[in-house]
Amino acid sequence: MRLRRTTASRLALLTGGALTVALGAVPAAPAAANPAGPHDPIGAVSSIKTAPGGVSALAVTGWAADPDALTTNATVFAVVDGVRRVATAVTSIANATVTTKYHTGPTPGFTMTVPVDATAAHTVCIVAGNQGSGLSTLLKCVPTPLGTTLTSAQRAKHNPVGAIQHVGVSRTAFRMAGWSSDPDYVARHATVVLYVDGESVATVITHTYPTTPRPAGAGAGSAFDITVPVSTGMHIGCIWVVNVGMGTNNTLLGCRARDTRGATGTGTITVPKLNTQVVTEAKRHIGQPYVWGATGPTSFDCSGLVMYSYGRFAYVTPRVSEAQALAARLIPASRAVPGDLVFYHDSIGDVFHVGIYLSPGKSVAAIDESQGVDYQTIWDPSSVTYGSFTHT
Repeated sequence: MRLRRTTASRLALLTGGALTVALGAVPAAPAAANPAGPHDPIGAVSSIKTAPGGVSALAVTGWAADPDALTTNATVFAVVDGVRRVATAVTSIANATVTTKYHTGPTPGFTMTVPVDATAAHTVCIVAGNQGSGLSTLLKCVPTPLGTTLTSAQRAKHNPVGAIQHVGVSRTAFRMAGWSSDPDYVARHATVVLYVDGESVATVITHTYPTTPRPAGAGAGSAFDITVPVSTGMHIGCIWVVNVGMGTNNTLLGCRARDTRGATGTGTITVPKLNTQVVTEAKRHIGQPYVWGATGPTSFDCSGLVMYSYGRFAYVTPRVSEAQALAARLIPASRAVPGDLVFYHDSIGDVFHVGIYLSPGKSVAAIDESQGVDYQTIWDPSSVTYGSFTHT
């Protein structure tokens, strides 16, 4: 059993460099769901055409303004292939509609010529430069030649990239550090969100990368280092990065589990007697039905089978899978022995299922309504964390 959250409550929408995270292993929401933050520039590109007289430039028109300096002319620039800033313009054209709607100065419009070979394959992004405490806004990105339609796979290559470089834990805190940049504008600082145990606990803007050379694809301001308080026990942290530009989704850099109670053991493990008893008891119920909320003796949900099997031998466990994960000691797969626990988590670190470990790749669990209590293959290792009540 888990404390089932509704779909609405599981979706975490963070505006100001927004991030929407979907259920399970589904990627986060597409860029269109990521509106500008309250201090980020606003604007729109109304036209991108091949410039008159040839194919060596694009003619761009639109408007832009910064919420922190609405009546001041804004700076707009073009970035080619994520790294080359090739043209700059300052808003200087009247646009009464924009002025009235957004209370800008009288000349929020702009026109700009972008020098780029429009017959070759490039990415051209028009950016409104930030003047206050926000982040520069990608108003529009297009591939050249104009009219090119990218496949889903090609668009996915525009999603943020990065890596988790350090994960640490103390008795009271959880830390994740690394880097991330967006290929459509590598120099832009990124919005990074840390989830711990299925909850959004920190949203940060990347800062200056501390060393050189930087990793391939990393911008100068691509570093993140997040520390949050946690309770005693095992915790699962996941890092998501907000997409801007032409990508299809926000990016999951990965999830990592750590235990505040210290490192795992290193010696040989003798299978505890309790574990052997638990395995025998759990197998005895194979074929019985899965019923959500049931704790035995003739029907079970996943955590109910764990609680009942351990409880038969006077070992009291928490009721739900999330609490069982917090109470268990984190162990690597290499130290799991029959009777230990296999916790399944989603892409924001929420534990949603538990089974009783039997051998590499195999467990016994109350699976679901269609399968009941049965042997279960341990799927995708990246979504699994191992724990033990009896050893480290």
